[in-house]
Amino acid sequence: IECKRPDGKTPLKAAIEQQLRNQQPGGIMPLYVYNQLTLALATTLASYATVGTEPEFWSTWREDHKDNIELLKAINTALDPATKEALFDERYRYVRAHFDQLEADGRMITEQDRYLYHLCRPERLLDLTRNFIVYDNGTKKIARYQQFFAIKKTMRRVRTRDGNQRRGGVIWHTQGSGKSLTMVMLANAIAEDPTIRNPKIVIVTDRVNLDDQIYKTFQKCDVAVHQAATGTNLIELLESKTDAIVTTVINKFEAAVRRRKKPFESEEIFVLIDEGHRTQY
Repeated sequence: IECKRPDGKTPLKAAIEQQLRNQQPGGIMPLYVYNQLTLALATTLASYATVGTEPEFWSTWREDHKDNIELLKAINTALDPATKEALFDERYRYVRAHFDQLEADGRMITEQDRYLYHLCRPERLLDLTRNFIVYDNGTKKIARYQQFFAIKKTMRRVRTRDGNQRRGGVIWHTQGSGKSLTMVMLANAIAEDPTIRNPKIVIVTDRVNLDDQIYKTFQKCDVAVHQAATGTNLIELLESKTDAIVTTVINKFEAAVRRRKKPFESEEIFVLIDEGHRTQY
C-alpha cells in the first residue's frame, strides 16, 4: 500500500523533489559539488540517481536478499558509548530511550537500510564512483542495477579461461534499458582490468544507423573510439597499436576476411555485438 501525504504526493516523490530543490541556486548547491550518488529515502521506499536527474529517471536498486546476515549485522551494530553520548546530547536526548529499546530488541530491515548498505558501504560506493558513472554528452549518469550486475558477471566470465579460450555469452536487454551505456561501461571495465594487457575492443552492429549511434555514444562519454569506414580500414584498426575502441558494421567483416588471409591470434581481442540475434552468428 503506497501512502500519500495531504498534498497527494507519496513520501518518495516528495523526497526526490526536495533533493532537486536543494540542488537549485536557491538551495544548497555547494553541498552537491562533489556528490556522486543521491538517494531519496522514505523508510519503506527508496530511489537513487545523480545530481540533476529529473524525477522520471530516478532508478530502483534490486539485489538478492536471500542472505541478509551481513546487512542485519550492519544495522544492528551497537554504537560505542562515547558516540552514543554525543549523538543523543541535548535536544536528541529525549529519543534515546526509544533507540535503546530498538538496540535491545534488534530491528527488522527496511528498504532504507538496503539502499544504504547496498549502495553506500565504502567498497560499493567507491566501485560505483570509479567504474559505473559516465558523462553522456555532459549529463552525469549512474548504472542501473541490471547494468551493474551484468557487467560484474561478464567480467567474471572474461577472466575465466578454458585453456587459451575465453567463453562468450549473451546479455539480454529490453528496449530502452541502456544497452549502449552498458557497452561503454563494459568496454571501460575490460580496458581497466589489470589482468588484460593491451585489449582490442570491437563493437559490432548490423545497421549503419546503430553503428553511428554507438560511435557517438562513446564519443559523448569521452571514450577514445574509431569508426571503421571499410573492411580494409577495419583490418588496419585491428592491426594498429592504438587502444581505442573500434566500431563497425558486420558486413565489413567480409571485406576484412578477403583482405587478410591469416587470422588474428591475439587472446585480447573482445567483440561486443549489438543486436546479437541469429543474423549476427
